[in-house]
Amino acid sequence: MNIFKKPISAVTNGITSITSNDVAATNGGGNNNNHSHSHHHDGITPPRKSQVVIKVSPQKQRDNFNELNEIESQRIIEGLNNPDTSIWSITSGISRVNRSRNRYTNVTPWDRTRVKLPVVDETSQSDYINASHIHLRTSRDKVCNQYIACQGPLESTIHHFWAMAFNELEHQGNDVVVIVMVTPLVESDMVKCAKYWPELDETWDLAKETENDGIDLQDLSVKNVREDSTQLDDYVITELELTANGKTKKVYHFYYYKWADAKTPPSIQPLSDLSARIHEIRESSTDAENRLVPIVHCSAGVGRSGTFIVYDHLFRDVDVFRTLVRADGTSDKDLVYRAVCQLRSQRMMMVQTVYQYSFLYDVARTLYK
Repeated sequence: MNIFKKPISAVTNGITSITSNDVAATNGGGNNNNHSHSHHHDGITPPRKSQVVIKVSPQKQRDNFNELNEIESQRIIEGLNNPDTSIWSITSGISRVNRSRNRYTNVTPWDRTRVKLPVVDETSQSDYINASHIHLRTSRDKVCNQYIACQGPLESTIHHFWAMAFNELEHQGNDVVVIVMVTPLVESDMVKCAKYWPELDETWDLAKETENDGIDLQDLSVKNVREDSTQLDDYVITELELTANGKTKKVYHFYYYKWADAKTPPSIQPLSDLSARIHEIRESSTDAENRLVPIVHCSAGVGRSGTFIVYDHLFRDVDVFRTLVRADGTSDKDLVYRAVCQLRSQRMMMVQTVYQYSFLYDVARTLYK
């Protein structure tokens, strides 16, 4: 398929009208008052059955977001206090040997859902990468949408990132992967992500680095074979070839660079376009048993990454979700709350700010009206 051609399904009526300014206005300027709920919940499923509407008030949005933060704080405390028994343990991410692989000291994966690198000897070599397996369900009886959420690679972890991508493709039985990058490389003079892919027609040999770290892949390399900048949508599409163990995988890399840290995107249209492209690649490149699992990252791999994953989840299953919403816009489930709750049970801090959380309600209203 031609990923450089704009997909017909990318334009969704009314979606382009949502901007970050609209979200700020809807959210009362983003004042995150501390109206935390007292509900304590240690499970993975949403802590309550919500009788709420798609048109959740700004105050209720803030209350829900604060509740999610409180639940997460309790999980982290439990994981630190009971590292050997808690499902919220973060032992691998905070261990002395792995700390240097984290971009930020306060963002680590839950041990239960972390992605593991293929290493020759697990007893003497680290299989750690700051990345998490994500599974989102529309309802109990529906097939889940899968993703990998990860931090933006450091210069020292570029080979880890590509080793992860290749190894996960082998586990999935796939030869194609989509990478969605929703952060600029540099922002406010701070490096947010290393440039982990080569220039056009350039090949990077990563065999020495992977061998030094005991990664069980032979002759890992990545080559840039095609690149296109879509100026209208402010992102760059790159096609790469990822090779190891005598096999070559195809990589479609989508670099959306207009999304500021801790903020909402300036327009919804690029996200709509990205989701449509991912859907087309998924439908054309894989069968029902080997579903394509996008790798999504920003800088920390939680705020913008989580927001995009929820958007893509809502966008992909719009017909299913519409069956859950009545004609007056009400639903027995708060679709945004449930999605973010699922996310946070699999990677901490996903959808990091109240601005991003409120943005998703605007998206839901537009998709399901």
